[in-house]
Amino acid sequence: MKTTLKDVAALAGVSLATASLALNNGKGVSAETRERVLAAARKLNYVQSTIGRNLITGRSYTVGLYILNASNNPDLTGECSYFYPLLRGVWSEAEKEGYSLNFAVKLWEEIEQSNFIVQKALDQSIDGMIIIPQYNYHYSFLQELERLGFPYVIINPMICLDRGKSIALDNYLGAALATQYLIDQGFTRLGFINGPPNHHDAIIREKGFIETAARAGIKVDRDLIEYGDFTTRSGYQAMNRILTRGVVPEGLFCANDYMASGAMHALYDHGYLVPRDVAIIGYDDTDVASSVYPQLTTVRNPTYEIGKAAMQRLLSYIKGETSLQEIIFKPELIIRESCRKKENK
Repeated sequence: MKTTLKDVAALAGVSLATASLALNNGKGVSAETRERVLAAARKLNYVQSTIGRNLITGRSYTVGLYILNASNNPDLTGECSYFYPLLRGVWSEAEKEGYSLNFAVKLWEEIEQSNFIVQKALDQSIDGMIIIPQYNYHYSFLQELERLGFPYVIINPMICLDRGKSIALDNYLGAALATQYLIDQGFTRLGFINGPPNHHDAIIREKGFIETAARAGIKVDRDLIEYGDFTTRSGYQAMNRILTRGVVPEGLFCANDYMASGAMHALYDHGYLVPRDVAIIGYDDTDVASSVYPQLTTVRNPTYEIGKAAMQRLLSYIKGETSLQEIIFKPELIIRESCRKKENK
């Protein structure tokens, strides 16, 4: 015979309403009473109806996680592993609170035409959303989300109307750490393979690279700067374009690990060895960084922790908290074998 909420209430010695509130984290229930109800539910193997819970709480217990892409760039959720630990971080916190995820990768052009973000806020299918915009574009949905008072968090945005809803990555510092490390090894002929010129992370990383070099009195040769799309293939192609100009960097900073691995391959194909001839630093510390040979010196962004923090912050807004401070994650330089000090010849 199926256990009902009435059975749980009877065993816990509380009313039906109190049992319901306790199981749904409702207000006005003491910690002792809540634990007694939960213990009764465990003993009776009671499984709460999702539909019933949603009706009682007025929540869907689903949050949206939306990655926004540009039509002329690849879907990086399929091209590299960067987003996987971030998704795991979001999911680990969502699961603790009984939330499921509505996940989608959408083109910026698509969400502008369909008003996707605002429609999701209005259709009552989710209680809040985490947005990863990636590219510099029109953030036209932000004002409407603010007007609606809909809970959201945005990861590393170009702009944000409420800094408490921003989970930021200090990409400038990460680029500065990588560039300074190359300079400290004695390299002055520096190259850079960046991501798409309209990608927000790429824009900030290039600024950090150029300005750190300038502070050291190094003027970067524009022939040593190229652009890819964060994929291995594009890193290979970008390195080839640099080499066909007849210039070879002593030290190369790549804006992610996948492009760095592609650049290493191109260098090998042209007869150059890493780090003997060219020192290379990547970015993100993804799985590829420790899979290539030599293992890649890189900049680590704590993507799992970023995902956890984004979900924790979203839950705070769903529960009605306000006036929170921006969360900024600092990167860390991970030194491996792809760099070495410049040899005096």
